[in-house]
Amino acid sequence: MIKDKKIIIISLLIVLLSAGLLIYYIINRDYDYSKLLDNKKYDIIYDKISTDKERVPAINIKNAVIDNINQEIDSFYEYYSLFSPDGFRYNYNVSGKILSIIITAYVVHPESTHYDIIYKSFNIDLKELKQLTDKEILSRFNITEEKMEYYLYNKFLNYYTDLVNNNYFTEEQCDFATFLESKNVEELLEDNHYYINNNHLELYKYFNIFTDYQEENYFNEKSFHFIVT
Repeated sequence: MIKDKKIIIISLLIVLLSAGLLIYYIINRDYDYSKLLDNKKYDIIYDKISTDKERVPAINIKNAVIDNINQEIDSFYEYYSLFSPDGFRYNYNVSGKILSIIITAYVVHPESTHYDIIYKSFNIDLKELKQLTDKEILSRFNITEEKMEYYLYNKFLNYYTDLVNNNYFTEEQCDFATFLESKNVEELLEDNHYYINNNHLELYKYFNIFTDYQEENYFNEKSFHFIVT
């Protein structure tokens, strides 16, 4: 009798586990976007421009919303290419039904002696053919704006503490509020560029690293990339 109960319990656990894996697969499997492709010779993203220093993407879907996004990408490239000696690059990923694109431009302004990094991201629901807002992206990962702000606050606090500990400046020379102001990130939820990579949420956020305390020797390009989930 006890043996039969154990067999029943084990069987139920196997059924539940199998059902859970099936649901996970259905939810997270990549959306079949092949029917959306405008030119069957290319994947969903292709290089509109491709040189040693420049890779500019285009979305291979014919749709009014997508046309507007492609135009926005073109305008972004045309404007920043005027100041971009180190070029453009991009990455893209399809997670479930979401197409995510992150574009990076390396920009030197005429009055500057160093380059800045400009990010631009697009997150598109392929099933609905609409661009997601920041709030919609966060909600997909059960993250509120308050939680995101708290996450970034702590990330910058960690940077600040580490800079103090490494003698870049003292707390008397630069308090945390002044530090955030020097980074141009007083509003932590502004100028965030989300990238969904294999069902994980990443964030690209450029901030100023050139100060009187030589913080450019501490920060690097990886400092602007946050793995949120």
